[in-house]
Amino acid sequence: MKIGIENEKLEFKKTTAELKEGVISMAAILNKHGSGELYFGILPDGTVNGQTVSEKTLRKSTGRDSWDSEHSEKTIDQVGDDVLKQYIEQANKADRIDFTFDNRRDTLTRLGMTSGDAINNAACAVFIGMPLLEVQMAVFATKQKLTFLDIRRGGGNIRQLIEIAIKYIIDNTRWRVVLDGSVQRKEIPEIPIEAVREAVTNAFCHRDYRSSQNNEVAIYSDRIEIYNPGRFPDGQTPEDFIRGKVRSIKRNPNIAQLLYYPKNIESFGTGLQRIVSFCTDAKVHVEFERSDIGFAVVFYRPSNHINADNSIGDHITDGDVVNGGSDVVNDVVNDDGDVVNGVANDDGDVVNDGSDVVNTDLSETQQKILATMKLNPRITAKQLSEIVGINHRNTQVHIKALKEAGLIVREGSTKGGHWVVFQGGRKNG
Repeated sequence: MKIGIENEKLEFKKTTAELKEGVISMAAILNKHGSGELYFGILPDGTVNGQTVSEKTLRKSTGRDSWDSEHSEKTIDQVGDDVLKQYIEQANKADRIDFTFDNRRDTLTRLGMTSGDAINNAACAVFIGMPLLEVQMAVFATKQKLTFLDIRRGGGNIRQLIEIAIKYIIDNTRWRVVLDGSVQRKEIPEIPIEAVREAVTNAFCHRDYRSSQNNEVAIYSDRIEIYNPGRFPDGQTPEDFIRGKVRSIKRNPNIAQLLYYPKNIESFGTGLQRIVSFCTDAKVHVEFERSDIGFAVVFYRPSNHINADNSIGDHITDGDVVNGGSDVVNDVVNDDGDVVNGVANDDGDVVNDGSDVVNTDLSETQQKILATMKLNPRITAKQLSEIVGINHRNTQVHIKALKEAGLIVREGSTKGGHWVVFQGGRKNG
């Protein structure tokens, strides 16, 4: 079948392999005539040849080729052998790759991440890292982004950044200790770590790497936000994915594949479902926030971990210790392994009996200093002054009073040491 012959306003190309030539021809037609038509899958004499168009070809032909498939400035030789060996071993263990590491070139080629000597952006981001690829992390004193207790920035490749972000969250959240009669005590995080890992991994998997923004972890007194500069797919909602109504939409399909092989992600398109499932089991409220420039997963911290003034304080119990399953009397175990007596209310929750760190004899400033030291044991007196809002000399006066009351002690050197906060006003020793 023939559909006509080429003319000044009609151009035929056999396949999309001639895409570049077709675009050049079309530009010339438009410059001369202002309009024209370009067809692929047609022979020069007008015979319909046809062509099967893959999703990758479609993305490329419409200018929607993914960032992670583009060539990076790095070469195969710049990928470390140890990094690749560890990666392949994990992928083998997960039973998602059936070949072993031989050499860098063969391994990266079999993963589909090379073009000649160059590697694509996905391989560069996952195995090497990039200059602007970072994660910003901070702990704030209250519900607002006003006073921070700690702020950090991490760099590295994507897999390293995932672990850095998860560790930061683990180190800055509370854990309950439950004794149920077994040999080992059970430590339960306020936010399920499985949900945190899923959210952090998805944040790096789906972010827009063309954006100048970085991934962020923000820990407030009432919530934890995990943000990525990647706009949620237009026309879709998080609920669509949670209910399984739509299939996975991969902004970075090569990065997603590289994270799938070693089981950094379980399967495609199930991240939000898994987050909701983990949080439902742990009775933790989670929300998903969309904006014009990014997406955030927000975990709300259980209310029994939050002070009445919305700050994070030492009266917060680190865990309920249930004796022999009894719901009549519970004890609380602090970080130092000391048992602080408490009683349970009708719901089995620990009610502070006044012997915990909240001491009515302390001033509001001293209580804030204790809360800050507990959250960030390595904080300096100068940083405390800025957070509490008093001068350095007065801060030292309060610190001295807290030491004399047996509520705190300084361990280690001046620069490398840390604060130990004692619950219940116990003196050291």
